[in-house]
Amino acid sequence: MEEGPVTALNSLSSTRSQHARERLFTVSANYSVLDVSCVDSKLLFEYSQALRNRYSEQLAKLPWKEVVKGRGGSFDSLRNIFLHTVDAEDRLVNYVILGRTEDWVSQSPDEFRDMDSISKRAKEVESKTKAYVAKLNSPELERKVEMPRRGMPSISVRVEDVLVHVALENIHHFGELIALLWQIDVEPPHMGWIGYLQR
Repeated sequence: MEEGPVTALNSLSSTRSQHARERLFTVSANYSVLDVSCVDSKLLFEYSQALRNRYSEQLAKLPWKEVVKGRGGSFDSLRNIFLHTVDAEDRLVNYVILGRTEDWVSQSPDEFRDMDSISKRAKEVESKTKAYVAKLNSPELERKVEMPRRGMPSISVRVEDVLVHVALENIHHFGELIALLWQIDVEPPHMGWIGYLQR
């Protein structure tokens, strides 16, 4: 979910608020973002892709009826939640960042009737995004792009912030998958950030 300027610190005292803002936020003329300069955004993005691959392998082990069963999640089923993470990456990286937002065409989850078709879609998207990420440099990370927002005006954001947004958006949904897998007594294939770095 895209939001406007951060206002969570407004209730702090003016002194604490000022210090917190100086430490935590980079403020441009029309957009406030969490300062992630201390984090390797490219590595964080690759971490989210590695996690998704683990969940793809886990879902492939389940009976198909469990994968498509409605469970009341944000996108109802395990299949739909997983495909949402693929679509979010594809749209934001391969279309929004590349200035092709108007070319984006969403696919219905119902078009995917088995894990083979889902895995194929995920691999196609990952191949495109990896090719883009491999060429990233500092000027590209700092480049501004127009980020569309549903029901709100678009905002100008750095490429790096879009990549971090995609990674965190997907990790949020992997949390959903964890909870839903636990509900059917399946151990999630999750891997923490430190575990990923130690591979």
